Amino acid sequence: MDQAAYQLSLASVPDVDRVWTMVAEGLENACRETGGDITADYLWSECRAGAAFLVVIERGGDIAGASVWRFEKWSSGKKFRCLVLYGRNMSDWLAEHRRLTLRMARVGGANGIVAGGRKGWERLFPDAKVLKQIYEVPL
Repeated sequence: MDQAAYQLSLASVPDVDRVWTMVAEGLENACRETGGDITADYLWSECRAGAAFLVVIERGGDIAGASVWRFEKWSSGKKFRCLVLYGRNMSDWLAEHRRLTLRMARVGGANGIVAGGRKGWERLFPDAKVLKQIYEVPL
């Protein structure tokens, strides 16, 4: 495969600690930008426990981005939820990321993918519908 091509992979549970050191800052920044209700340390514990999936995007040995996903049981069925996503040059690998996560969702028996955050999700999933919005009143 071309050395310049992006490679998407799942970090295995035994590899989470090693990989985490390379993605923690980006994930923490993304958590802060989207309201801060989820933190990188929480995501790390979920991935270490095997309760969430860490998707890593690499190019030529450098980390270009990462995302964390988990299956959740909703009243409307099983969902595959993206808890956080960050990266550089996302337009170069976002389509492949979408294909991978849709495949994971189907294999896991989900009837939908859900994600919360800023409006940028519309670029990744233009066919998505808004289920809810969260508002904060500062004190």
